Amino acid sequence: MENDFTLTLPEWAFLDGGSHLGDTLEGRNVLQHILSCTIIEFLIVDENTIIDNHDVKMKLFNYKNIFGKNEKHLLVIHFSLVEDSELDEIIDKAIQFYKLFMDWEDKSLLIEETSKEN
Repeated sequence: MENDFTLTLPEWAFLDGGSHLGDTLEGRNVLQHILSCTIIEFLIVDENTIIDNHDVKMKLFNYKNIFGKNEKHLLVIHFSLVEDSELDEIIDKAIQFYKLFMDWEDKSLLIEETSKEN
């Protein structure tokens, strides 16, 4: 019997910190852009958050969730193998990917809550 393996990877992958050491990324949203080896973290911030690290590439953005609430997020680049000119495009794509993920997650929570009520 032959085994067929598909060895292609998606463009984006969430990193999972679960291992024998415990969940080392517990509560954190860390995404990898596979093609560029870019490691990106997304944080929810508020108006009082002070960002004072100019050595790390970051971008603030707003996300309007499916309930109509605006949330302020911070994208942080932990590592990348590409130049800044390419990184800007990856950052924009990462934000779009993350917003779609957040929409999907919110819809999943809404469906779960609705099914509990029925």
